[in-house]
Amino acid sequence: MTYRIQSRFFLITIVLLICFCSHSITTYGQPDLQSNALQAFKNFTSMSDAERMNAAAIMTSDETDMIMTGAAQITREVNETIAAMSPAELEKATILLLRSGNFSNPENGTGAQGLAKILSVNDNQFLRFENFKIINGPDLHVYFTNGIDIKSGMDLGSLKGNIGAQNYFLGDVANKYDTVVIASKPFGIIFASSFLKS
Repeated sequence: MTYRIQSRFFLITIVLLICFCSHSITTYGQPDLQSNALQAFKNFTSMSDAERMNAAAIMTSDETDMIMTGAAQITREVNETIAAMSPAELEKATILLLRSGNFSNPENGTGAQGLAKILSVNDNQFLRFENFKIINGPDLHVYFTNGIDIKSGMDLGSLKGNIGAQNYFLGDVANKYDTVVIASKPFGIIFASSFLKS
């Protein structure tokens, strides 16, 4: 009971801090807007997964926009190689391209670009992003879906970086789905998708 009260108090405190940052944006200029948005994003990411989901459900569109503005200021670059998917001796690996597709972004200006590939590496299936770049967002996850229905798809976990090559293990589900979607898990906002073709 005490934990539930403390958790609720923490959630309310974080939402109030986000609201305060939102109010400050209307009071101050552009540099303060960026700074306040970044602080609101940091407050949001300091929450647990459950708290982020609950907070996102009750935020106004202005508060959501501020979280998005803060997230967009953060850049995480990765550079995973194909060799990371294969045995130590890459020349002994059998690598097959099963399907691929270019990323496109919806009308929300996320600047998504790059290629999504399904690779078979010694009979293990992987999703790989190459020449990948997208504006960062709050708690972005990679989903393997049919169409862009993330609720009925498979959550492959957090996006490793908003720039650079990266790999995701698929197990044996490569033929079950046809689309890769990148979306903000707490807000359900789709940042990019890639329809995969043979």
